[in-house]
Amino acid sequence: MSLLLCGWAVGAFAQTDAQGEAVKERADIYFEEGKLNFATKNDNFRLKLDNRIYTDFSYYSPTTSVDGFSSKANGDLEEDDGKFRFNNGVSIRRARFALKATLYEKWFAEFDIDFAYNEIEIKDMYLGYRFNDHISVQAGHFKEPMSMERLTSSRFLSFNERPMPVEVFSGGRRLGAAVTAWGKYWWFSGGAFGQQVDIIQKERNRGSDGYGFTGRLGLSPVNNDTWTVHVGGYATYRTPDANGTEDRIVDFRSFPESRTDRRRFVRAEIPNVNHYATYGVEAAVRWDKLLAYGEYMFTSLSRYRKENDRKIDLKNAEFNGWYAAASYMILGQQRRYAPDDAEFAPVYQRRKGGCLELAARVSHTNLNDFHDISSPITGGSAYAYSANLNWFPVPNVMFGLNYTFMDNDKYADAKGHITKDGKALSEALPGGLDFHILQLRLMLSF
Repeated sequence: MSLLLCGWAVGAFAQTDAQGEAVKERADIYFEEGKLNFATKNDNFRLKLDNRIYTDFSYYSPTTSVDGFSSKANGDLEEDDGKFRFNNGVSIRRARFALKATLYEKWFAEFDIDFAYNEIEIKDMYLGYRFNDHISVQAGHFKEPMSMERLTSSRFLSFNERPMPVEVFSGGRRLGAAVTAWGKYWWFSGGAFGQQVDIIQKERNRGSDGYGFTGRLGLSPVNNDTWTVHVGGYATYRTPDANGTEDRIVDFRSFPESRTDRRRFVRAEIPNVNHYATYGVEAAVRWDKLLAYGEYMFTSLSRYRKENDRKIDLKNAEFNGWYAAASYMILGQQRRYAPDDAEFAPVYQRRKGGCLELAARVSHTNLNDFHDISSPITGGSAYAYSANLNWFPVPNVMFGLNYTFMDNDKYADAKGHITKDGKALSEALPGGLDFHILQLRLMLSF
């Protein structure tokens, strides 16, 4: 890779003239926002590196004794006694390598892979075309246009992790195609999306791919040096993939706003799903150094059960979640609004000593449904209360100290994988397994 970059550094971008002959253009090398760029004089071609490493130091402390608790055995370990224990220690949360390119002025592309947890995972991989400064299309593997917090790059988040409802309901990256348009006071993106790349690559005889349609609208009636007001909404309709048969399964799940321990306490795996729809609203207000924002999400799911090879429709299941957050810049300037993305980013620094940020958040996710008592869903419900202190000594380095208290209900048992004295948590621990998380993050972006 180093040799390849050196070749670009001393070489040139190539295109063809009217006679089909290769024409070479010399490329300038420079840093912009701490990222290495290669660009031709006329800016028709550009290559930008966007690499990130996040290291987390985490400690989990349950509010009650976990003696007698059992956990599903980890198949990756040679010996696992099945006793429940938290994974306190160090983890590499992200190890990203990304290339962003501009080709022939109008075309753009990105290739982004992650090496965290000793796995190679494709993140963004797409090709796009800009018709003008306010309209573009793209196709490939990228984020569905859902949720301001989901679309905001992890480099610009105020908290170590996105809130649970965003992880559960907002889709993430999928194969698809979308059109995006924006103006001074508005932003819109919508498209059609299929499966995730890793699912398609890893499974054989998997059945039919799912499909969905997603759109997001953002409005910013006020946006100046002092004030920003943002309101928006999004919706998606999805038919899930068939699991090798006609039956379709949906899996809603979330980590407890920390990922050193790899359990998802709140999780609902739902079979026999016809389709489901998710709706969300978002709002944000920035005033000088203060930024307050939040979202509410709601999912309605159509499902059935089978009796003697007959489909019997069930009442729709309904889930919801929300979060409210606030950030105050003790030192430095608050994040500014980007109309072409309808999100806040990045942290601006124009002073020695960097930026110091204090942030607080509460979030809630509910994956329990009892509308049809003949087939209840008990995926668990949880509240998360978080506080963050972030220091940015320079724009590309961040030290973040995070405290989170997880308040789980009795059904938040990682899909039945956690038990006590051989009994389900809902029976043995009616108050749920609550715990504290203390986490230190080091982020390096280059």
